[in-house]
Amino acid sequence: MITIGVDIGSTYTKYCIKGGADMKLFMERTPVKQKEYFESKLKELLAEFPDAKIVSCGYGQHNIGSDAQISELAALAEGAAYQAPDYNVLLDIGGQDTKIIVRDGSKLKEFFVNDKCAAGCGIFAINTLNQLGFTYEDIDLRGGEEPAFKLSSTCAVFAQTEIVSLLAQGTEPSDIMTAVIWQILEQSKVLLRKVR
Repeated sequence: MITIGVDIGSTYTKYCIKGGADMKLFMERTPVKQKEYFESKLKELLAEFPDAKIVSCGYGQHNIGSDAQISELAALAEGAAYQAPDYNVLLDIGGQDTKIIVRDGSKLKEFFVNDKCAAGCGIFAINTLNQLGFTYEDIDLRGGEEPAFKLSSTCAVFAQTEIVSLLAQGTEPSDIMTAVIWQILEQSKVLLRKVR
């Protein structure tokens, strides 16, 4: 039997088509007019996989005619049990929020979500990438060293203003991007401290 998982996130929609040992993964930008788009997308998927079961989660999970809906948190716990069985704490930096998920086996045990601030979320990274003309491939996370400087603002809106000033002063765009990633990870540490 083929199952199609659809995670309709705030920024991207992710798809997982699984049948037996075979798995296909892909993603696309989440459309603005979700109901109309996913009605067409569902027809396309079911034309290729006519007997598939559709399971949805995410912000827009009700905008697709799925056979079942599960919470994004439960989906993350189950997916992590499959993908990384040796780890029971997950850090999910999404477009609009950051979550810490603690799982017990494939079941969600507890979770923590950041405050309503974009400075610790993916949208802050996306906006900065666009502002600097970078892509995700331009980000190097391998070194792990502290940035040459840190952003003074913990608010994404004020940080964007700070970035404009840094660019005007001739600061290297790669150094700014490193500082932004550091800022996002610093915000994540606040959540991680809630877990043993």
